[in-house]
Amino acid sequence: MQTLFVYYKLPVTEHDKWRPQVEAFQNELRQKWSGLSTSLMQRPEATPEGIETWMEIYSHEKGVTQEIMDSIAALAIAHGLPPKRMAEFFIPLR
Repeated sequence: MQTLFVYYKLPVTEHDKWRPQVEAFQNELRQKWSGLSTSLMQRPEATPEGIETWMEIYSHEKGVTQEIMDSIAALAIAHGLPPKRMAEFFIPLR
């Protein structure tokens, strides 16, 4: 089962701007894809330059498919989320 991890960096000063937007985005995704679970996390500390790293985590009971991943990417653009989003799939250890 594949889990999708999406991470990006934001200035600390924009934390309050982006949080409700990302939460609304994830809520819309959960409504669109039955069985999709989402999480939003951040590194515990910002960089000395005031940059936070955020992580969105997506899992699905049947695994995150390419179709779901494409939908996440398209909806992120539609919501105007940060453009430098890095996405990677991980699977349980074999």
